[in-house]
Amino acid sequence: MKYISIWEPYGKKDNKTTHQNQNITTDILIIGGGITGITTAYFLKDKHKQITLIDKSILSKGVTANTTAKITYLEQDIYRKLTKMHNPDIAKKYYEAKKEAIWLMLKIIKNHNIACDLEKVSSILFTNEDKNIKKIEQEKLILASYGEKVKDYHDKYVKYGFSVSNTYTFNPLKYLNALVKIITPFVNIYENTMATNIKKEADTYIVTTNNGYIKAQTIILACHYPFFIIPFFFPIKTYIEREYVCAAKVTQPKKITKINIDNHLYSLRYYQNYLIYGTNAHKLTSNINYAPNYDKTIEEFRTKFKLKPEYIWMNQDIISHDKLPFIGCIKDNLFISSAYNTWGMTGGTIGAKIIADLIDHKDNAYIKLFNPKRLNIPLIVNSFIGLFHYLKAYIQAIFQKNNPKYIKIKGITYGIYKDKNGIEHKIKLLCPHMKCPLVFNQKEHTWDCPCHGSRFNLDGQIIETPAKKSIE
Repeated sequence: MKYISIWEPYGKKDNKTTHQNQNITTDILIIGGGITGITTAYFLKDKHKQITLIDKSILSKGVTANTTAKITYLEQDIYRKLTKMHNPDIAKKYYEAKKEAIWLMLKIIKNHNIACDLEKVSSILFTNEDKNIKKIEQEKLILASYGEKVKDYHDKYVKYGFSVSNTYTFNPLKYLNALVKIITPFVNIYENTMATNIKKEADTYIVTTNNGYIKAQTIILACHYPFFIIPFFFPIKTYIEREYVCAAKVTQPKKITKINIDNHLYSLRYYQNYLIYGTNAHKLTSNINYAPNYDKTIEEFRTKFKLKPEYIWMNQDIISHDKLPFIGCIKDNLFISSAYNTWGMTGGTIGAKIIADLIDHKDNAYIKLFNPKRLNIPLIVNSFIGLFHYLKAYIQAIFQKNNPKYIKIKGITYGIYKDKNGIEHKIKLLCPHMKCPLVFNQKEHTWDCPCHGSRFNLDGQIIETPAKKSIE
């Protein structure tokens, strides 16, 4: 069993990488080399601007490589929730944004003849809990009112559900590898280049990286999690959700995806002759002892499908408190696209199009919908709740005992992990982001922040933001 994503083998095949080796001046700087950053570069490539894209690691190696890779508008009962939380117009606008994202992806794939194992599939939304049947019925009626053809769905594993037929699955890294080849003649790409600070002088932004600085007129934050706190206060407007995913070969793959709306997640799709199953989703702040979740996921996979996982991995998604992504302009020529609420393939694509249109001074129907400076009651109320959960996670982490040993040196707590070769790895037990105590991930041998999802290797080197530096 491999503790890696099923997509990871499709990543970059060679060890060649270009990293920033001098100070740079550019018109547009894109920070982040996942689906959002690469797609934004694609939409901007013909604008006769000097474009630079940087990634803290290797392109497409972050959150995009951990997705289940569904291209769909069927996002559990999102339209019912948006109607209840906001109003029917916002729910309909969100649906239209997701349909446009799918159309954009299909157009790109067709225009460039991209071989990414695209497959049209039926998608099923269901429940096995009586209390949720009414919610499924409401979601079905809303989608029908949008003109979608919905059909009731039943099988021995589903109490009540419905299906739609115009959704897709694909291989996300094959798709992004092709996009990188398309944009490379037009975009300067630097890997292993981490942005750590942004400041503005006159009408120019100066971005500090681990390899120097970059001056740019326009900055696009296409990274998973913005690495600054003020003025956007992103950590209290959102929370992190973690999900565990298994994959194994099957003899009869099907052209379907499934997802439920019950408390216990059931998310399924097929890729070639593999079944991919996601489950055990939880707020990062609500369960900081991660190892049992891996074991629970493996056992559940064996029980439900009679299969032993060949791959197992986890994914972390940013969830906004009002269920809408943050896409648009934060301040003059500084843009963000993030918080896709677990639906990053379509979210990253429509986010890229919105930002490209804003930079090109074109109208876009979704600018107001996803405005990152918006304020509404669900966002305000739940931001205070989010602050409470941050403090809860902080306190839980302090008293977490299921970890390697701790020691204190001059009042500072360090965590010490002894590897299988007897070598001790010692780090200061505080995340550089917002000083939350770290917990040890027994399965992946990383130090994880339970507050906002930063992750570090055994020696404290950063492997996932929002922290912008490694640990002592």
